[in-house]
Amino acid sequence: MSAPSDPRGLGPACRAGARSSESARTGGEWVVAALRAEGVRHVFGIPGVHNLAVYDALLRQTEITHVLARHEQGAAFMADGYARASGLPGVVIVTTGPGATNTLTPLAESYAGSTPIVLVMSDIALPLVGRDLGALHEVPNQIDCFRPVCRLAEAISDTAAIAPTLAGAFDLLRTGRPGPVALSIPWDLLGARTEGPAPSGGHGVRPPCHVQDVAEAARLLAAARRPLVIAGGGVIAAGAEAEARALAARLDAPVIASVAGRGAIDERDPRFHGVLPDRRVCAPAIAAADVVLVVGCHLGHRSAEKLGPAFGPRQTVIHLDLDPGVIGRLVKTHLGLVGDARDGLVRLLAALGPARSASEWDPAWLAELRRDVNERYTPEVAALIATLRAALPEDAIVVNDQTGLTYWMEWKFPVLAPRTFLYPAGSAVLGYAVGAAIGAKIARPEQPVLAIAGDGGFMYSVNELATAVKYRLPIVYLVVNDGRYGAIKWLQELFYEGRWGEADLTNPDFVALARAFGARGERLASVDALPAALAAGFAADRPTVLELPRAVEPPWEF
Repeated sequence: MSAPSDPRGLGPACRAGARSSESARTGGEWVVAALRAEGVRHVFGIPGVHNLAVYDALLRQTEITHVLARHEQGAAFMADGYARASGLPGVVIVTTGPGATNTLTPLAESYAGSTPIVLVMSDIALPLVGRDLGALHEVPNQIDCFRPVCRLAEAISDTAAIAPTLAGAFDLLRTGRPGPVALSIPWDLLGARTEGPAPSGGHGVRPPCHVQDVAEAARLLAAARRPLVIAGGGVIAAGAEAEARALAARLDAPVIASVAGRGAIDERDPRFHGVLPDRRVCAPAIAAADVVLVVGCHLGHRSAEKLGPAFGPRQTVIHLDLDPGVIGRLVKTHLGLVGDARDGLVRLLAALGPARSASEWDPAWLAELRRDVNERYTPEVAALIATLRAALPEDAIVVNDQTGLTYWMEWKFPVLAPRTFLYPAGSAVLGYAVGAAIGAKIARPEQPVLAIAGDGGFMYSVNELATAVKYRLPIVYLVVNDGRYGAIKWLQELFYEGRWGEADLTNPDFVALARAFGARGERLASVDALPAALAAGFAADRPTVLELPRAVEPPWEF
């Protein structure tokens, strides 16, 4: 491929004219200035011929650190992990066409998980956009690829609009339901200079809940005999964990967490009941509740299809969410509260006052429900999860891929604090953990980070191990190796009379592979070796790959 004759998008006369105005910035400089104004301190990406103006601006400043990925998919997974671990938007910078479209799979997960991501991608030159003339890296109408997986996807057609559009993107993420935002900027605009006011960032606040709705919700909860709270990721996004715990205590109500809401309540707390997709534990409790308060959880199909019958016609469901579009969508709602989760919970606590709860829950019955598991939760699997929990510091961040062990951990691994259990539940994507763990470690360098993947999922993104080595990140990667796509084999046998195929894998020597990258590598002889290996990995000066030969059947019931 041949590069454009002038990668900055300007002819000599234009460049000479632009130098006469010292206050003018290139489009690339406006991108960096706008990100800096929003408080962005890390971006993830890969330079390409069309976005070099952005990289030139990044190289000439010190406030924003760039993390160089080995694939755009990895960069976007890093941004997702960064956002989930920190609560701040993850920012991705990629080039035109294939560089941009490589981020679509991670953005689909970020969209499903309501994770705030800002993608800045270059595009072909503005006069060529939409004409399908075969320009370098062209994807006709590139921005249209991103609309289904973004809260906002905009193509910019004026250099002067770059900074205001970025400010609007961050404002949207602060005021509405989080998710990806994608901005496509033609490369000639990134090189062009224009004047404008200095960017100002940090605008936008979450809306409060309506006082009359709060008063009605408080009245219903005060009269409840078996109140139950479902805490979703919106509780954590709003920083409302303390308020959720206080409300559960005031109501003497069991708390069920969505996968995204894990850590909203310390799962050693006796009021924690279970994780929403765990039908055995959660469905009977929901069915027995007379008033259910859902906070910051969209009750998606993955959970609702299993729990739908648990919500009865004589039951009162109160749904508090920032996004009015999710209220009542899959579960009939008696009362909807639209607004910030923290604001709503603070107001509910004030309206309820200190009066004694009228709760009539039977703690022994709830405890019996919590012990209900199917026969595939073997003592060996339980011991492995218990060993992991005991070996990890309370603030350790666990980043999950999709594999038999993590399917169980989604339900059974005790989560003790918010933003310490990262799980791609929304799209159930393979290959998430390697990159997301890098983003999490960069966001929270003081906290240990463990990534868990199967042999199949690890190989989806193993190239990003080079990124972890480059930045000397002491992440521990635990690869649970069963030599196959184990869950697929299990499903084939279940659905097709024991027949299975095309699930066996030919794997590398994972220890040798890790060392070839410059990482540490160790094959574990048993689960008993995990605690010492984890401690050594967290204390190392580079990433560690631990291989654990083990097959784990998934928990699913059909």
